[in-house]
Amino acid sequence: MAIQQRAERTRQEILSSAARVFDRVGYERASLARIAGEARVTTGALVFHFATKADLATAVRGRARAVTRITVESACLSTEGVGGTAIDKLVITTHALIRLFETDHMARAGERLARELQSTDPGPGQDCPWRREVGRLARYAVAENALRPGVDATAVAALIGYVITGVELEMRLPSAPADGLWPAESGALHDPAEERLRRIWELILPGLVHPAGPATPAPSKTSSKAPSQGRSATAS
Repeated sequence: MAIQQRAERTRQEILSSAARVFDRVGYERASLARIAGEARVTTGALVFHFATKADLATAVRGRARAVTRITVESACLSTEGVGGTAIDKLVITTHALIRLFETDHMARAGERLARELQSTDPGPGQDCPWRREVGRLARYAVAENALRPGVDATAVAALIGYVITGVELEMRLPSAPADGLWPAESGALHDPAEERLRRIWELILPGLVHPAGPATPAPSKTSSKAPSQGRSATAS
């Protein structure tokens, strides 16, 4: 039993180390030797648990999907019982995702691997929990007549997908120096990722939300985390 427990701890450490390496350098630049060094095990010990780098990537992506699924489900449940609409849930879910990507290397590694291995993994969005949830909520928003006439649920889901991916990618950029392109006063690349997401929602919600909906179509800094009792997350 003790031997099995040690083996399982070693396996989990290898998996976590692989996620950190994939997150930092990507799939192509990661090597079994590099991952073994990160995990402080021999390459032989690593291949005992994961025979190939592809096996490691598959395991990391599976773990990342599980973590992401829990995050999006919890975000939606946080609005239950307080009148949360599909739009509320979309806003809250995206903020929950960005917080996850800021703090969880496994989730970030899964996102990076999904992009880099896309050519060998047809239909990458089909097994992505957050993309499925965004698509579902966009369809619910149409059913609730919460979107402007003519706004298509598929286009909304795609737009939000681009936003999430863009903010996640921007996390990986080094801080940009203040220059003519990015004036210091703009703070564009210096705000926390969740604050940048809030600003993006302020821009895109007026073009999405039905005019008969909430008067102020942008989440506040506090409502992005959970809706207030009896108020919409998109209300002022």
